[in-house]
Amino acid sequence: MTEGDVECFSEYMELWIHRMRIEGLRLWLSGILRIQVGLVSMENLNHQLSSCGFALRRDLDKNYIFRVMYSGSFVQLEHGSYVIVLNLLKRVSRFGGRTQKFMMKCPAVLAPPNREYIQCYSDFIQVTREIPVDNWNNKLDWSLALRGSLVVALEDSSLIQVNVEMHKPNITVQGRRGTVLSPVQVFKSEGHFLPLKLVSGHYAYSMEATCPNVNQLPAKDTVLHVYKRRMGLTKRGGYQNETLSVSSVIVEQTDTFTWSETSDFVQLIIPTSHIQQKKECIGQEGQKLPQNFYKIDAVLTFKETNHKMLWTMENTSPCSG
Repeated sequence: MTEGDVECFSEYMELWIHRMRIEGLRLWLSGILRIQVGLVSMENLNHQLSSCGFALRRDLDKNYIFRVMYSGSFVQLEHGSYVIVLNLLKRVSRFGGRTQKFMMKCPAVLAPPNREYIQCYSDFIQVTREIPVDNWNNKLDWSLALRGSLVVALEDSSLIQVNVEMHKPNITVQGRRGTVLSPVQVFKSEGHFLPLKLVSGHYAYSMEATCPNVNQLPAKDTVLHVYKRRMGLTKRGGYQNETLSVSSVIVEQTDTFTWSETSDFVQLIIPTSHIQQKKECIGQEGQKLPQNFYKIDAVLTFKETNHKMLWTMENTSPCSG
């Protein structure tokens, strides 16, 4: 193994390990964590490893990817880099082997981009986020991935009926609701989900967002859905089943709200009267009409990450009399 086997992301680093060498990692984990590490049940193993900031998974070729959070156990910050040293036994015969010291090392980064600004209208959605750079502060050549399979360059975004604007330091994407959003059921309520990411090489960056249903008249309670995920650079296609668990939710506009969570979403229920506002709009015949809108600023904290998620959503109802 060489240092080139390590990939660096916003919150963690990953090491590719050939399946013939996984025994060395298993023995190292057993010794340093003082637990019996087995590879039969990856789910049980990752439950054990998660408390230390580690994770292990198999790739499609049955080799292994070892993930280490920068906040994980035994990770040191040395000369501006996160470092962890693995002492892996490399078997050289049936009866013995030698220890190979291997260093996982990634440049320390400032807090990853953690803001998302969503604007929901009756006919389109718009999402704005900060343009990310890698751990070495390099700019990346981004493409758009819609629903995980439709991948186009930013300049070809019209092929998936998405508009893109770059105004440093931000990127804004916009699409028609009926084209880019997919219905999603969270508990007993329905919303509409934008399954969109920026991708570049082995990096992925979430532009995913949700909008509430379009309602002509406001209900007693407003139900909102926040998609749970890591907000910085993540491994493209990796750990699709990772679940984040909420530790706290703050809503700037009101203290009167409830929240609950599924594996993918946080559901907020807020009394509409606490957030509803009105403005004037121009109807189809040129007349001035009232229009309902609201803005929510929420701060979400997850147990699995040190970085808060800053989520803003503006929802504007149809212009009606």
